[in-house]
Amino acid sequence: MAELKRRYRGLALAATAGVLCLVLGLGVNRVSPGSGTTAMAQTNSPIPTLAPALPMLSGNFEDPQERFQIGIFEGYQVSTAAGRPVFQAPDGRLAYTVAIAPLPAGVALASEADLLNAAQQTFGRGEGFIPGDTQPLPGSGLRMNWTGRLSQGAGPPQPISGKIFARQRDRSVFLLLVAATPAGEAQLADAILTLGSTLKVP
Repeated sequence: MAELKRRYRGLALAATAGVLCLVLGLGVNRVSPGSGTTAMAQTNSPIPTLAPALPMLSGNFEDPQERFQIGIFEGYQVSTAAGRPVFQAPDGRLAYTVAIAPLPAGVALASEADLLNAAQQTFGRGEGFIPGDTQPLPGSGLRMNWTGRLSQGAGPPQPISGKIFARQRDRSVFLLLVAATPAGEAQLADAILTLGSTLKVP
């Protein structure tokens, strides 16, 4: 347990210095009218299981400099790394952080490319960080999938995956990043949606 927590603190520290979802896409099989019985008879697909439920929100974290607030999942440990908050599950399977990046000089309204670049500049120097597909958010903003790996001493690297929520406010880009080990991967989609709705910028 202590080793898992130490690894996630290392991940979060690396994230704030350069790295910190892959959402499991559930394919929807559409069946044309009248063919449902036949289709069901011809397939032996397992019944999909629900992702483990996330904890309830237990309150909000208020940035000491009053730049933002973000929800805290019940039971999650709160620490700081390089001056940024880090929130992690007790078992280390899921963690998240909020980072703030400046807009490039001369840019007044960030484009999707600007938001993507801010995310890559903030998190892209980590171990095996690979940006994935992006999706624009309603109103403004961007959501980006990413994958990476977490070195574990002499053992093989552990795969990690996550999602970044990026949105501009004034001259800054606010970046919410959620990361998970394989054990927490199924919770990424719900986590980014829940946390994204709690991220408040004055």
